[in-house]
Amino acid sequence: MKTPSSPPLDGTLVLDCTRMLPGGVLARMLLDLGARVIKVEEPRGGDLLRATPPLVGGIGAGFAALYRGAQSLCLNLKDPPDAARLRALAKHADVLAESFRPGTMEKWGVGYDRLASGNPALVVCSMSSFGASGPSSRGVGHDLNFAALAGALASSTEPLPLPVPLADVGGGLLAASAVLAALLRRARTGRGAFLDQPLAPAPLPFLLWPLAEAAAGGGGLWERLSAGVLPAYRCYRCADGRSVSLCALEPKFWTAFLDLVGLPELAGAGLDPGPEGRAAAERVQEAMGREPSAHWLEKATERALPLSAVNGLAEAASGASPLAPFFEATPAPGGGSLRAPGPLVTSLGVTPPAPAPALGEHTDAILREFGLS
Repeated sequence: MKTPSSPPLDGTLVLDCTRMLPGGVLARMLLDLGARVIKVEEPRGGDLLRATPPLVGGIGAGFAALYRGAQSLCLNLKDPPDAARLRALAKHADVLAESFRPGTMEKWGVGYDRLASGNPALVVCSMSSFGASGPSSRGVGHDLNFAALAGALASSTEPLPLPVPLADVGGGLLAASAVLAALLRRARTGRGAFLDQPLAPAPLPFLLWPLAEAAAGGGGLWERLSAGVLPAYRCYRCADGRSVSLCALEPKFWTAFLDLVGLPELAGAGLDPGPEGRAAAERVQEAMGREPSAHWLEKATERALPLSAVNGLAEAASGASPLAPFFEATPAPGGGSLRAPGPLVTSLGVTPPAPAPALGEHTDAILREFGLS
């Protein structure tokens, strides 16, 4: 019997037929919330993330972090007997996620209509590039393509890839939201759903504010914030060569920060993008350059100011980081471990204790469990 402390998705069976990062983010979210995730992989190699270096315990670090606690089932969906096995498994599943081009699952005999005929309560989430219909539905793309299309690279005079996989992670998070909403509706109606959750528009929620400003003619606050020209909202280099980030948008924070650095006369220049603001930023930079970053961070903590270190990725996960409580040691198959975020849903999630599975590790056991040869 489930107790009040049971994970929210305890007893939920997910068949993950996706490939690469967006599906992995979706799987990570559902795993942390207690779902049983069976990763359905092609027998020859499996998900490309498995072999993507660096390797930890013989498995790609990204795969190890994303699929902790999942099971691996090898099926070649192009093979009719394996497609039949997936249809049989889908009769017992709550969710099936896939990331193939529109029409591919139908060609293999495992499209939504066929699966739903055997399990009307099944929620199927399709994560194609541009969606199941429309003029671009046959198009293909990856994270950088979608970020570029959405305008996320427009602020750079020489467009470069973003330091974060905006569309892939955003797409996985939006898919998780859609799946959870569909499961909630199913609890009321008993009916499953087909969720057409394309990846191309995944950057758009991150760009709602700048897109709204652009539609209104531009020149808004976000345009100035993202340009890094406002004295109260930018990074400053300290005497030890390290940088700190200042986000003192509210006047109370800006004036308190100016008291800290001994420049109270700059109170009116915090959000000035013009010559006065540039001159103020130069004076603040001169003041910040007189002491090491640790000095300023300590003083800012004492005064509860929004000043933070500019960390590298390793520093973000270190025990000294304020984010340290949100990381865990993630085991890898065959030994070894790495520090990775978890659980992602900090209020309800519990990161599974088992490592990510080896390719096909659970194939025989799963087929026996569901009475399949």
